[in-house]
Amino acid sequence: MKMKTILVDDELWSLKQLELECKKCGMELVRVFDNAVEAFSYAQTHTVDFALLDVKMPDMDGIALARKLRKINPGMIIIYISAYEEYLNAAMLDVKADYYLLKPYSSRDVEEALARARYLSGRLRKRVEIRTFGEFDVFVDGQLVEFSNQKAKELLAVCIDSGGGEVAMKKTIEMLWEDRNYDEKVKCLYRKAVVYLNTLFREYGIDFIFNNSRGKCHVNRPEVTCDYYEVLDGKNIKDTLFDGRYMTNYSWGEETCGMLCRMAMEALLD
Repeated sequence: MKMKTILVDDELWSLKQLELECKKCGMELVRVFDNAVEAFSYAQTHTVDFALLDVKMPDMDGIALARKLRKINPGMIIIYISAYEEYLNAAMLDVKADYYLLKPYSSRDVEEALARARYLSGRLRKRVEIRTFGEFDVFVDGQLVEFSNQKAKELLAVCIDSGGGEVAMKKTIEMLWEDRNYDEKVKCLYRKAVVYLNTLFREYGIDFIFNNSRGKCHVNRPEVTCDYYEVLDGKNIKDTLFDGRYMTNYSWGEETCGMLCRMAMEALLD
């Protein structure tokens, strides 16, 4: 899969040169920008895998832009460009970019930078992205997954909320069908939801993310990218897109939302 790449440089001649070099190397350039604010606006609504950023730019420099881009997509590959080595050193330390290009650069320099980006993307990319801050949604290869069985989607949400731990059938049924008796009829509904998820994920070629056996199911946490898991793994909640909302599709998400709100408040007081 090709990386969706943006270029950002306020010097038009430099932007044009880099655009030509990238195209010669077979990169999929989705947009080029001479304005960092416009680049960030685009990244908020479009998939971006890789960004080549000039360090010194008006309005918003490359360091500030990289911080914002990493909040949207923590796995985004960032390569800095600058004519000033001292700026590059500071930028690399600040955002921990993946590589850099020092102007003036040669075609070979660009090829090496892009080869490194492809290598990193192959190692870091996870096909499945789970978003829980706001509504609960699932993306495969950047595309939203549509669920025709909404209870199956909610079952997956319960598994995500559990942090990747096993969730028993009885507990799930109590959450998803709280007005139903725990009998064979409701167990059948649960099994249909499980079968639906297994079938859907096989169609997408991602059946490795979900497991079920003996009345339990769980998500393979290491196989997905998830905003909630990033916080559980130690990422400062201030560096995420959490805005006080979590899985707003489901009332049972209020407990976890409360925990995240407390974490956000504590982070503000630090």
